[in-house]
Amino acid sequence: MARMIPEDGPHHTESYGERHLYSVLKSQLPDEYTVIHSLPWLCSAVSKLDKRARPTGEIDFLIVHPEDGVLALEVKSGVYRIENSFFVHVRNGYKIDPLSQTKKNVHGFASWLGDDPALGLRIGYGFIFPDSDFDRSNIPGMYDTQSNPPQSLYIDFEAYPDVAQKIIDLMKYWKRALRNSDLGPSRTQELIDYLAPKIDGQPRWASRIRYDNKVWLQLTSEQSLVVRSVLRNKDSLITGWPGTGKTLIAIEAARKLSVEGKRVLVLSFNARLTEHIRVQLEGFRTCTVMTWHGLCRQAANALNHLSVGEEWYKVKCLEDLDIAINKGLLGEYDALVVDESQALAESWCKTLVSWFDGKPKAFFCDETQVFKFERNGVTLDGLTEILGVVAFPLSIILRMPKAVTEILSEVVPPKIQLSSPRVAEPETALEIITLTPCEELLRIKSELVAGGVGSEDIVVLTGSIIDRQYFDFLKAEKLATENIAKFRGLEAAVVIVLGAEALDTAELFSAYSRATTKFVAIYNAHNRQWKGRLDFQSRLQGKPESAAILKKAQVPLRIKNMVARCTSIRPLGMKSLDVMWAEDWGAMLVEFKAHETQLVLWVNYLSRTISHPIFIWYGDTLTKFYMVMPALNGAVESCGHYSLTMEECKSCGSLTPHSDTAKIKCALCYTVESRLLPPDQDVIDQISLYDAVITSRLPTHHTLQLRPHLPLEVAAVAALMRANKNKVRSNILLVQLPSGRNLYTTAFVFAQSRIAVCQPKKTMSVDVLADEIYYRYRELEQISPAEWRSIVASAFATFKQKGYVVRVGKKLYQPVEDVDAPVPKRYAND
Repeated sequence: MARMIPEDGPHHTESYGERHLYSVLKSQLPDEYTVIHSLPWLCSAVSKLDKRARPTGEIDFLIVHPEDGVLALEVKSGVYRIENSFFVHVRNGYKIDPLSQTKKNVHGFASWLGDDPALGLRIGYGFIFPDSDFDRSNIPGMYDTQSNPPQSLYIDFEAYPDVAQKIIDLMKYWKRALRNSDLGPSRTQELIDYLAPKIDGQPRWASRIRYDNKVWLQLTSEQSLVVRSVLRNKDSLITGWPGTGKTLIAIEAARKLSVEGKRVLVLSFNARLTEHIRVQLEGFRTCTVMTWHGLCRQAANALNHLSVGEEWYKVKCLEDLDIAINKGLLGEYDALVVDESQALAESWCKTLVSWFDGKPKAFFCDETQVFKFERNGVTLDGLTEILGVVAFPLSIILRMPKAVTEILSEVVPPKIQLSSPRVAEPETALEIITLTPCEELLRIKSELVAGGVGSEDIVVLTGSIIDRQYFDFLKAEKLATENIAKFRGLEAAVVIVLGAEALDTAELFSAYSRATTKFVAIYNAHNRQWKGRLDFQSRLQGKPESAAILKKAQVPLRIKNMVARCTSIRPLGMKSLDVMWAEDWGAMLVEFKAHETQLVLWVNYLSRTISHPIFIWYGDTLTKFYMVMPALNGAVESCGHYSLTMEECKSCGSLTPHSDTAKIKCALCYTVESRLLPPDQDVIDQISLYDAVITSRLPTHHTLQLRPHLPLEVAAVAALMRANKNKVRSNILLVQLPSGRNLYTTAFVFAQSRIAVCQPKKTMSVDVLADEIYYRYRELEQISPAEWRSIVASAFATFKQKGYVVRVGKKLYQPVEDVDAPVPKRYAND
């Protein structure tokens, strides 16, 4: 079956012969043949040869084959007779000259293809008369009597039943006659792509940039009204989101003031933005453009003062400016324009307003773009009070893509209703979560350049602190980047942010708003420091598709998986606690589920029983990784939990647990002596026996015999396990284990367990419970009954304070039901 273009049927035509022939060729020609029906775009080529040629001329069918070449077919439906070298339609009587028509079309077609040397072809032609019978006549120009055998160039009614084979024969004839070589598969496909290109019609990014520059980055009529308002008023305060045109209006206002002959001082905070404004005001000689600190440095120079150091930058710069103004050392100005005023301190703004008292002043402010190091900047309310005017809000966002505006509005809801006349195009604002951020950056940039975007139109933004992997990558690739804070107020056609996962809301808000045509934020799914609690990141994590990518990407980063790559692990087969032995580390490992913090009591017991280090983590955590070490403060026992991360240790030659505590650093190096000892099998057997007792895996009489000898921490865990099975209320069991001495945390869990199973309205006596526990477990014999009662009473007092019990008498409490008890705040895994 031939490949047909168009593939879903012939182009619209009144010719029944063409419609029928399309079907015949599709079904009867072999797969290697491509048939193109109707080539109307050849008309311009025909007109070059004959200015009188009709603009509607076309080739009815073009047949293409890798070996047989190219054949043009002219189809003439209806019955024709031949008279005086013309074909006369029998029914309607009109005359046609198909030979001349076809030759012109074929020659024009060949001439048109000749513009591309690779497609220069000699093309054969033929005629189809499906309704006419010429009785194999030798029609001049349509019959080659010199070939062997003679070859007819037409296929009439008699030959039409074999039309597919006749066409193949005709193509082979022309190949010999024209002495054509094979087209070959590659050249054939190139020709077909040239004749029937697939064009999706989507504007390329280069075209979109040019369009946006012309349509959205020019001063609008609405913005011109604001300019006129600034010129008309003595004092103006203009506020607005990124993209509303504040800087554009400020520049235009400065130009207009300059044209009026006024000496205009234009200030900004950002050096890069100031340079941009200076370029825009070239030619306006009465405009002086400086940064705030540039102005203050001019004052310091006039006073012969030094202008260096953090103290000068934050405080003394203003002192120098005040003195220079009072001494008249800075020249005269008639008007003041301040962009980025939110970055200036309130005292700085007061000095400027006082200096230009009675003169035109215009301040432009964007409260959404204040970085962490600018928290002491003036507020919009502060500027309103200083200037004594009401802020005029700009509400039409033109410069940045609407898709970016929608994201920013979702993350930081605006205080007023904003609008954007631009069409929302999702592809103009991409947020990519990837395992390979650096490779993704190269791919995106390469595709944009291939799409005609100039490298100068693409800006890569990073935060003030760059992750080492990004720093090394950017250095190796020699990729220029811009700091987000320094790029505030500026714009680029395409903005790409690398390392978005670690940036705060202010940085990302500013970065997103810098693009005029396309914005891309690249979030590293592998980054252990993914800031999921920040606005942009939490928004992405709330999307199912993003959450799925993150979940998959972070599997290798889970503590358990990282540890498993560094040491072989042997489970100890305990039921109440997931305890493992790290063979290569010589350490004990414990994994908790997120809600099992009370089981830390088990670990506290282990830490004072075995000499080897103990490392614990919580479920699928990426960051909550600890080393447990016993501590003794006088006679009071407790356990310290040291936060860890997995980092490379040069001494160990691999990833190992590291603490930020200076004396520990690599936890394996710090505990090397205790790790060299072989595991004490007797101790492990004893631990396993206790586990069997509290999980009911021993005969009852054996359990009762061993129960008094249980370590107190393990006994408390057993009480908690029973409470989880028989609970009357649940909220109490979700309360996190507090820090403190071992005896208190143990009493806390005993009290927690009893409150969970106590029947409604039943009164619990602290002393009765304390004595019950005291005389059940021998380990408590080391303290007096009164001391233990006091510790249990403290635990109950804590639960009363938290709202889980009410006191009904001295050391008497009743439980609070879940409907009234608070739901404890849970600590997130990461």
